Amino acid sequence: MVRKRVFNRKYLALGFILMFLGGWFSFAYYLYSNQVLIISVQGSIVDFEATTLALYSAKINNNVKAVILYLNTPGGSAYPCLEIASYVKALAEEKPVIAVMGAQCTSGGYYIASFATYLYARENTLTGGVGVISVWVDLSEYYEQEGIKIWVWQKGEEKDLGADWRSPTEEENASIQAEVDALFVKLISDVTTNRDEKLSEYAVSIIGSGAIFLGSEAKDLGLVDDIGNIVNAVEKAVSREMAGLWRFTIVTPEMNGVQQFLRALF
Repeated sequence: MVRKRVFNRKYLALGFILMFLGGWFSFAYYLYSNQVLIISVQGSIVDFEATTLALYSAKINNNVKAVILYLNTPGGSAYPCLEIASYVKALAEEKPVIAVMGAQCTSGGYYIASFATYLYARENTLTGGVGVISVWVDLSEYYEQEGIKIWVWQKGEEKDLGADWRSPTEEENASIQAEVDALFVKLISDVTTNRDEKLSEYAVSIIGSGAIFLGSEAKDLGLVDDIGNIVNAVEKAVSREMAGLWRFTIVTPEMNGVQQFLRALF
């Protein structure tokens, strides 16, 4: 009789342990399936592959319920910024994308951020600076003074476009200016459309000047929605009006599935 009672107690204890582990793993899976993904864009933007892949993966991953886009960048090359912005736009049409700015988020960086669902800046973030610039340096006189001679063999009229041993032709100057103008019109049009009625009249009039503002000024102008940090961005992302998450786990693109589940588990 005593042995039978001990035997029953062991099974009862084992049952409680299994129930506890089952509940723990079930809750961990719930967290794993409710992820807030943090994607960082830092430094000068000269490429887009890693960022666009992370944005696309977030869009098609059903476990990702919201994305925090952390930007600490002065902008960069026009076309990589345009490419990243198009992926942010596509993602924001499916899930909440909360942009949060670091020390600076200017030019192409701000352009990318403007496609987010909601924008945070810090009080002293440098932002704005929307514009387009193209530079051609002509060192031909310097080369001549230094006795440097340059021989060029080329096939293709535009192969030496931007070469520092000559100035642009009239046709090249007109073509480059036309491209700059077209890019500028697109940037301003997209930013004003993205911010819609949030921009003040003054902001609309000055946004294309290339002026840079502090985060507090940007909020007053309607360039950003609020002053806050990445913690505020996460809280906003999971709020009822955004993803509406009761509990969640924070992940990054560098983490694989096992690492993400372990994050949820522990």
